[in-house]
Amino acid sequence: MRRFRRLGIAFATAAVLPAALPGSAARATPPPPEPTTPQAGLHRAPVDYDENECEGATAEEGDVYAPPKTDTTTGPAPHHRSLPVKWPRHIPDVKEAVRMLDELKVRPFSSKGYKRKYFGSTCWVRHGIDQCTTRETALKLQSVVPVRLEGRCKVVGGRWHSEYDNRDMADPAHVDIDHLVPLRHAWGSGARHWSDRKRREFANDLTAAPQLIAVSTWANRRKMDNGPDRWLPVAGAECNYSEAWIGVKDYYGLSVTSAEKDKLQQVLSGCKS
Repeated sequence: MRRFRRLGIAFATAAVLPAALPGSAARATPPPPEPTTPQAGLHRAPVDYDENECEGATAEEGDVYAPPKTDTTTGPAPHHRSLPVKWPRHIPDVKEAVRMLDELKVRPFSSKGYKRKYFGSTCWVRHGIDQCTTRETALKLQSVVPVRLEGRCKVVGGRWHSEYDNRDMADPAHVDIDHLVPLRHAWGSGARHWSDRKRREFANDLTAAPQLIAVSTWANRRKMDNGPDRWLPVAGAECNYSEAWIGVKDYYGLSVTSAEKDKLQQVLSGCKS
């Protein structure tokens, strides 16, 4: 078994979330059957809903697609961190990432047949005693200050730093919980052959691989479902991003394309050990 797969929980604070461990179906509540009408408080969407619909705030939480004119959110700047960043844990170092990338299978990519619902009939599962969704849990974990809550779960304030575009956010409506390896990309890299349960765990992975990260809505809309050969974050964040991407693919045994591998090798060649 590879050293990367023997690592423990993904966040330093995740010890308070024993119910979030992937692979423990008894702990992470599976989504219920599709209801005829939406239930209040659940992050639900139509059957063919879009991945970005799930990663951002719900309609009741505010418009997440463009900053309002009076928004005070810090815009992109030369890459220096005004806030500490909380990249997910389990990102391999450069040497380990190079080894992992070399061992990943190179195969053509095809997302034919992909639907978001194949990764869960609801956007997120619920965790623990409080039954907070994956998005709400990730917002709590990745805020660099204690979050403000409405009730037990709904996050209404905090501070997040988006490594994708070097932006600081205080409003959770401006934060997406991004699937670092997009679900459509995972589908075309091998996830089409997984069980429904494994795909649901991949979409809600808070602890096993560096798959979920808080980023700005604007950067996430630019990323869409592209791989690193077509999209990378701002200068200064490419190394962590590429190492995390490789870590996710290694953990889940997903393949890479030749163009994807070439780009990742190029990035890693410029990263410090």
